[in-house]
Amino acid sequence: MGERPRGQGRFLPHLLTVDPTLHWANPPGGTSGRDSRPSFTSTPGPYTGPVPIVTHLHGGHNTEESDGYAEAWYLPRAKNVPRKFATGGTYYAEFREKFAEAQGLQWQPGTATFQYANRQRASTLWFHDHALGITRLNVYAGPVGFYLLRGGDSDLPSGTLPGPAPAPGDLAGTRYHEIPLAVQDRSFTTDGSLFYPTSRAFFDGYAGPYIPTTDVSPIWNPEFFANTIVVNGRTWPKLDVEPRRYRLRLLNGCNTRLLILKIAASATARPAEAALPLWQIGNDGGFLPTPVRLERLLLANAERADVIVDFTGVPEGTELYLINEGADAPFGRGEPGVDFPVADPATTGQVMKFVVGPLRSKDTSVPPDRLTLPRITPLGSPSVTRRLSLSDVNTRFTPPVPANTTVETALGTVDAAGNPVVLGWADPLTENPRLGATETWELYNFSPDAHPIHIHEVQFQVVDRQPFGGQPVPPESRERGFKDTVLAYSGEITRVKALFDLPGRYVWHCHMLEHEDNEMMRPFQVGGARKKKSG
Repeated sequence: MGERPRGQGRFLPHLLTVDPTLHWANPPGGTSGRDSRPSFTSTPGPYTGPVPIVTHLHGGHNTEESDGYAEAWYLPRAKNVPRKFATGGTYYAEFREKFAEAQGLQWQPGTATFQYANRQRASTLWFHDHALGITRLNVYAGPVGFYLLRGGDSDLPSGTLPGPAPAPGDLAGTRYHEIPLAVQDRSFTTDGSLFYPTSRAFFDGYAGPYIPTTDVSPIWNPEFFANTIVVNGRTWPKLDVEPRRYRLRLLNGCNTRLLILKIAASATARPAEAALPLWQIGNDGGFLPTPVRLERLLLANAERADVIVDFTGVPEGTELYLINEGADAPFGRGEPGVDFPVADPATTGQVMKFVVGPLRSKDTSVPPDRLTLPRITPLGSPSVTRRLSLSDVNTRFTPPVPANTTVETALGTVDAAGNPVVLGWADPLTENPRLGATETWELYNFSPDAHPIHIHEVQFQVVDRQPFGGQPVPPESRERGFKDTVLAYSGEITRVKALFDLPGRYVWHCHMLEHEDNEMMRPFQVGGARKKKSG
């Protein structure tokens, strides 16, 4: 630790430009106006106050007070927070009291402590911020990490997996054969600082008028595709590998960008043939029923893939590349380079480089095609089927706003005629599973883009997908077992089945963070009515 900086104890404004016109945490609203969409008499400038934050363990199976609920945020305990500001979200005080009662520990001002049960299958989890209406900025600014949960004897493959993985106390020079790789896209200014749009005009050129004259927010962008790829926080890194098997824990941590990953002999050839297969052995919810051999791996936002890459027999000095054949645009469906243009081969099409060196020690791991993975117990029959909708919401102000300008994205229900009922975050709750119930959720995607949908604190099974007016299609092999995030394609019904075994208030949402932050998130309540919120 160095010398303490002057002014310690004063809050720092956000690194990025905060749009205060969304339905968001809204600390300036005070207790009565927090977690709301504020009203303005003229277009406001960006919010420059203290930053709300609350941490969500994505993929965890934990009680509501440890979920990282979007309205359970808190501000830093800074000495210059304006007195009128709310310092915690609508549910912060209630969850603080509940945690103290259950765990005997009182949260201190400006903090929250969570208890993670870790009673679930071995899996690749990750954590990130989840504060209402500002998640896209908090995640983009950096606080993201892996949470790797390992199983006992009943949750292990029959053969040895590549290892070791990084661990506290490792000696310098330790060679790892299990490596977590968080893939994200970021843009930078000429001085090396993070770039993120400061105006809606960056997205579609629309320069106003904005709220309150129209319904267009002045800063929020419906999507954002950055122009570099970073892995574990570094742009286009290199990894020296041995001619042996490696276990890679892959995460798509991008705000909007869907990834299609492949190992190729060239960094820029498109379309590139796979130089080595990716053997997927696990996904969001842990091990798959059987290993799946892939030439190319589709990884939607927030999805994880546990893969084995076998460099055995690759000559020393060989350079191989993890490339991205996803698009520099929202994903629909189809074949890269045929149905949509692939990412820029010179920038966002490159992820990282592998350089094969000498073998340093014997590889005792089992070839992936010979692994027997742990048995998966399927969920029982559902007692309830819910029909839910995914929609874009376009402007009501034409003119002066161009027609079909997206002002928010939304979830909702489906009416008896098969039409979407668009609902916002603050609309009455419509999803209220009975505690212990198994339900099927049918996701009707009425929007033009695919959306990765995440349901908090459950692991679900993908049942099937069905084009509107077509026949159901089974899930892909990589989607077998359990998941917490599923890609819902445009013009299709995506069905998932989940057991709701934790009482409390949680959320489901699109994991394109720009969508999540502007109404594409809804609460759900498991196990009946709540007590009155306090604080």
